Amino acid sequence: MPKKQFGALLYRDPHTILEYSNVLDINKAWKVKDYRCWISGTCNDMGINKESAAAVDVQLSTDNIPNSADWNNAGENRAIGWGTLSYWFTQSNIKVGTPQAGFARMLMNSEYFMHPDHLIQNKLTISAQALGNSDLEGTDGYIMNYIVYLEEYDITPIESIVFNIKGKAQDLSL
Repeated sequence: MPKKQFGALLYRDPHTILEYSNVLDINKAWKVKDYRCWISGTCNDMGINKESAAAVDVQLSTDNIPNSADWNNAGENRAIGWGTLSYWFTQSNIKVGTPQAGFARMLMNSEYFMHPDHLIQNKLTISAQALGNSDLEGTDGYIMNYIVYLEEYDITPIESIVFNIKGKAQDLSL
């Protein structure tokens, strides 16, 4: 994904993974089998030189979601996957005998959740937001890597209509 600043809002910059718009082939769809995300680069690359922590939220969606209240909301039908990661940035010489000095990026925890009943026909986006303590303000930002495993499906025209509607914004509370 493009470089983002710590604290940049999750919904502001969705990154398109898949965009398929062949109106003559409505029988093709994909399902996300699994995905993973991680911050790449060293602390030096990110400009981190103080002990700090960051919490990262990640979301997979079938459409752009412009309203921040709809992010990380399992009731939002366009959202199909959610992830949360926590990082600790600290001195790398915390272990006796470590020859290098400087700061290291450590992944402390990661969890991923997928909506079990989803098929993608048109678009798949990923967004990320990393929030941290004040020591991360003014750093050079971070780059989020991701890997997404898709499985292709053949569907009927009726299923195509249902999943197209489901993949777009709908107010399901009415």
